[in-house]
Amino acid sequence: MPESYESSLVLKNFLPYRLVNLAQNVSEKFSEVYQSEFNLTTPEWRILVHLAEHDDSDLVGNGQSDANDDRDDRGDRGDRDEKEERDTSTDSAGISAKELTVLASMDKSSVSRAVKLMLDKGYLIKQLDENDKRASVLALTQQGKYLYQTIAPKALAWEVDLLDTLSASEYRDLMRILDKLDNSLA
Repeated sequence: MPESYESSLVLKNFLPYRLVNLAQNVSEKFSEVYQSEFNLTTPEWRILVHLAEHDDSDLVGNGQSDANDDRDDRGDRGDRDEKEERDTSTDSAGISAKELTVLASMDKSSVSRAVKLMLDKGYLIKQLDENDKRASVLALTQQGKYLYQTIAPKALAWEVDLLDTLSASEYRDLMRILDKLDNSLA
């Protein structure tokens, strides 16, 4: 526990309050990247990204080199190895709506509404699960893949701009601390 820990609750020093406010501010500002230009809701964005990460056509690596190059200039921010990223993208041609609720940390009804919107817009296709013919999985259409490839570099550039206030060392410390706090809650 920090030495400066207070015995009374002061919101500006209360970590859960600060983290929630920061997350809401970041989410609100970042949503401008995909809402105004691409007319996506936050749940649609989250589903798009998770499906892109699970796509077996190596979609995640496409169209992102410029933004990743900017990230590398300020230090290594991708501590995950390539194998970890590839393992999730080669599992299947799609994932179920139930899996999306877990991956995206969203409730079932939010996922269902977003999936319906994305199916109607032509970004997703629903198909039979190859492993369980009673179930269906969702995958990105070519239009959905193109949308992801268009938005991903803009999202990464937005992140670079946000993180420009941190040095490479501060960024590594922040990631380490966030991981430590996240692991303590598991």
